[in-house]
Amino acid sequence: MGFAFRELKLFDPKTRLLVDETFKIAVSDQQAEDPLADLLVASANPEEAPGKNFQDFRTKGHITGNLISIQAPKGGNYFLCVNHKGEVILFEYSQGKIAPAWSITIPGAFYRAPVIVNGVAFAVNKQGTISAIRLNWGEDGKPTEPSIIWQKSLNQTVFSKPFATEKVLLIASMNSIHAFDCYSGSEVESGKLGRKLWEQRISSTVGSPELGKGSVFIGSEDKSIYAFSYSADGLTSGWKVKTDGPVRSKPYLSIKGNYLLAASMDGVLYALEPNSGKAQWTFPARAAIHSEIISFLDGNDEYFVFGNDEGTIFCLNFYGKLQWKFNTDGRIRCEFLLHNNTIYFGSEDNHLYGLNKTTGKLVLKYNTDGNINGAPVIFDNRLFIGSTDNFIHGIYI
Repeated sequence: MGFAFRELKLFDPKTRLLVDETFKIAVSDQQAEDPLADLLVASANPEEAPGKNFQDFRTKGHITGNLISIQAPKGGNYFLCVNHKGEVILFEYSQGKIAPAWSITIPGAFYRAPVIVNGVAFAVNKQGTISAIRLNWGEDGKPTEPSIIWQKSLNQTVFSKPFATEKVLLIASMNSIHAFDCYSGSEVESGKLGRKLWEQRISSTVGSPELGKGSVFIGSEDKSIYAFSYSADGLTSGWKVKTDGPVRSKPYLSIKGNYLLAASMDGVLYALEPNSGKAQWTFPARAAIHSEIISFLDGNDEYFVFGNDEGTIFCLNFYGKLQWKFNTDGRIRCEFLLHNNTIYFGSEDNHLYGLNKTTGKLVLKYNTDGNINGAPVIFDNRLFIGSTDNFIHGIYI
């Protein structure tokens, strides 16, 4: 069979292959002419495009905990960072950049961020040492060297996130929940700081606790979600709900208080009635869930956001119906930051993402050389995030 070739006289590559590379920035209700334009943010300075790196600060170890914003007594912008080499670093943000105000090292590895109560940072490392670090300030309002005012060893491994009220510090170790006095409101009461209030042993390894109205909720490796009533004297057993997988994520009490949400490694999100543990609805994420759960209000409606080990972020409405989902290329084992209308989170594909909370549309993506498990902090239009590449990365948003 023969083929006859004809010249395509009507096709002119000089005109037909031209690409319009101009973008219109998406602002308010406007839509960009190209989807990639949604990754841009209107700025008077083109050097401040979203996702553009402007600073990197190297620490000595992996950073897997949140960066914690600090309220200084006389103003200023500060945050705390801890890492796997035992560093505790206070950073000051000024004139668009960060610099360390001080740094101390406590032997051990910090996997989770401290919790701050009345100017004291309570940090617990993997080795089970709790350190109460007083954040000191000079008369000019600037930070001075911190002081460790109390330390306690649990002699148990701790991977969980500490939780505190104004008076009680809760820490979950491998098979126990520990409660300590963390009230330091007066000189007299300060003498009681660190006093052990009670300890509740559980038959299996537990995760991070959630505190409700007189209740403590916690998940366990024995595939159960536990509820306890608590007081200054200790815990009283409440209900227990079985799942088909270990419960390693921190349970989450909804803003409205109607639901306790708990995620299981069986790939299911459970919405339970907090007082009874009765299931209200479930959502199949179809892969293990080991991320934080957060929610936000839009009018009178509450929406829930979480991720799974297949790299998918889900947003559900109050009744457990899927609103949107977004796929990444790594496990989602992180904590989230909701800032304005954007949800910021990290993936184990080494990227930081920013999604519109209402639509799930990508608005920012930034690559690091390590996993991102903690939540960032934001000052002005600048975001700072820690990574297992040992760096704190500063990017424009």
